[in-house]
Amino acid sequence: MKALSVLIRLLSTFSLAGLCALLWFKWNTSQLQTESFLDETVDNAYGILQSEKEAQWKDVSNKKSVFNDVFEANEQIGMDDENLLEIALESLRVSEDALLRDKEYRENLDLLTKEFGAGSLYWDSESQMWKNSSGVELESPAGLKDPFLNLTEFPKEDVKNEDGTVTKGVSRQNRLRTVIGMFYKDRQDKFSEIGSLRSKLIDRDKELREFQNLFSREQETRKDFEDQVSDLTVKLKGVEADLELEKKEALAYKDGATLKISDLEEQVAKTQQDIQNNQKKFNVTIEEMTEDHKRDLSQANSKLVKEYQRGREEATEEFMAKQSGGEVPDAAGGEVENPFIVKSDAPPVLSQAELIAANQTSEISDIGAPSTIARIDSSTGMILLPLGAERGVAQGNVFTIWKDQRQAARIRVQSAKNGFLLAYILPHFGTPNKLRPGDNVHVVPDEEETL
Repeated sequence: MKALSVLIRLLSTFSLAGLCALLWFKWNTSQLQTESFLDETVDNAYGILQSEKEAQWKDVSNKKSVFNDVFEANEQIGMDDENLLEIALESLRVSEDALLRDKEYRENLDLLTKEFGAGSLYWDSESQMWKNSSGVELESPAGLKDPFLNLTEFPKEDVKNEDGTVTKGVSRQNRLRTVIGMFYKDRQDKFSEIGSLRSKLIDRDKELREFQNLFSREQETRKDFEDQVSDLTVKLKGVEADLELEKKEALAYKDGATLKISDLEEQVAKTQQDIQNNQKKFNVTIEEMTEDHKRDLSQANSKLVKEYQRGREEATEEFMAKQSGGEVPDAAGGEVENPFIVKSDAPPVLSQAELIAANQTSEISDIGAPSTIARIDSSTGMILLPLGAERGVAQGNVFTIWKDQRQAARIRVQSAKNGFLLAYILPHFGTPNKLRPGDNVHVVPDEEETL
């Protein structure tokens, strides 16, 4: 019994020692995992911050100061001058791109801004490091929401289900890696947003400066306009004085003209009286001339009867002589009309008074009427004249157009309105190709020849 009791005591002692050793081993492993995770997280953070690139960050800081100083100065810039703020922004962008677009920085950013879900990293006890699990693909988080908030789906430790399956847990280290990666991504997004806002600020600053320049020019234009208004006001006062003077002169001229009109009216009355007296004298003269004309006409008729009788006797003698075979010489010896003289039926040459009378008749008489060619189109054979229905012209009328005492064309009226006629140029007559708009012509009524 004593031996068994001693054995039991020894086993209890060894069991307690083994339990202590197991607890110490788990504690030590957990401590190593935590320390390795913390060291890794710190190294990653300083890698993202690129803290070793002090000179480049200092250069970025200096260029930010330059950008802010130029913005605060807000100096006036001409339309064609260089924009200092845009130059400062371009210099700052180059310095920031050297840091934020560095290959090593981009690789670290792409690696760390992931969702470290269940089984993505595991603890290697031999190397005492966290390592990536093979076959697990990491994805970037869709937003800033905790992707592992549902503990039923993503427990913090592995959970054995009733059906024997195991739901892998997402450790606190991986949860912390994920949320820190979100901060890294949000930091990068903020840098990009700041760069975009700076560019928008430059664009808005350009528009503002353009408006400032336009406003400055408008101010100068306004000042010039005010000066011109002042000059025009002075000139207007001078013009008003001149108009007042001219008004007085016009009134004086009107008074003088009234007197002249009175004198002219007296002269007109006297002239009309003279005309009446002359008309009476003219009528007396006409009566005397009429009596003389009747007397001369009576004498001429007597002579005509005598000549007729003499001619009849000569004709009888000539007829009798021809019957007897003789000839009677031409006792009169008068001149014979030359048969080779070319006769012309051109319209008569009218005096100014006759032209006025011809234009005032309600219908175009046989002697025709003067006119002007308004338009002529040789391709269609149409002509437009300023003579219309008010002169008795109707559709179908035929006229001969004379130019320079020559027959130039013959036309047939297609339509006639008040003030104009439109006519066809009839073929095979005159020289219509020589007519031009604006030619002075004479229009004579005619009849179209028919078979």
